[in-house]
Amino acid sequence: MKKISITLTRYNEQNELVAPCIKMLSKQKNIKAVVYFLDQKNDKDMMNLCKKLSNSNVKILYRNIPAKSLSYARNEGIRLCRTDVLLFIDCDAIPKINWAYELSKTFDVDKKIAIVGGKSVPKWLKKPRWYNKSNIAMEVYSLIDLSNKTIPTNKIVGVNFGLKKSLLGKEACFDENLGRRPGSLLGGEESDLCRRTLSKKLKVFYTPDAVVEHQIQLDRMSLYWLMRRFYYGGLGKAIMGGKPQTYSKKRNVYDKVLLPIIAVPYILGYNQGRKLKNEK
Repeated sequence: MKKISITLTRYNEQNELVAPCIKMLSKQKNIKAVVYFLDQKNDKDMMNLCKKLSNSNVKILYRNIPAKSLSYARNEGIRLCRTDVLLFIDCDAIPKINWAYELSKTFDVDKKIAIVGGKSVPKWLKKPRWYNKSNIAMEVYSLIDLSNKTIPTNKIVGVNFGLKKSLLGKEACFDENLGRRPGSLLGGEESDLCRRTLSKKLKVFYTPDAVVEHQIQLDRMSLYWLMRRFYYGGLGKAIMGGKPQTYSKKRNVYDKVLLPIIAVPYILGYNQGRKLKNEK
């Protein structure tokens, strides 16, 4: 069986949202894994759940860490990892029982594959509104279905991916100036990692066989949250450079209505990012 590590973190998500992820990680098949749950809350109930669910194939270690940022937490996971392959999953995602095996075995497709991302499907916690159904919003929710085949890609999303430490070397880290932190929805840390990976002539792949259900939290289903998310999307793009890019060029009727609404906060965020960049 493959020996791997898995890491996830939470900032302030409720136990009811996180527990399904931990439970399904404990049931992963055809692997031997150490799971590092890096909790930015100090929660004895979750610590006890991790102990209870640990077994001979999946050992779940609970660690309380400072509430700094998502990138900081992921870097802590990399530092703790003792295997070559490290998988990342968001704490509000529910992996299928073969998720870890399918994601980790994709590294064997090509010896230059350094990052692999998987498929993410929605688990709505209430009935979605029209704007939740736009393809652009789907990507903001990290809902990804690129192909029914394992294919190369140029970026992945953080809800469901893994990396190979031996290939990435010192690049196996996240920029802690990017990524979500208390009070900020700034992203871009996965795109930055993929950019650095591709610049080393290494490969990024997508597999449809490693599937997670992403629970869409109630507050993230509001139009206000989406507009904030696009503001920080513009901010991050200005800081990192390059053109705005989505995974898919497909647009539906909801996109046509939503685009003029989200364009305003995106442009405001982009202009703010350019200003901050010029001040450095």
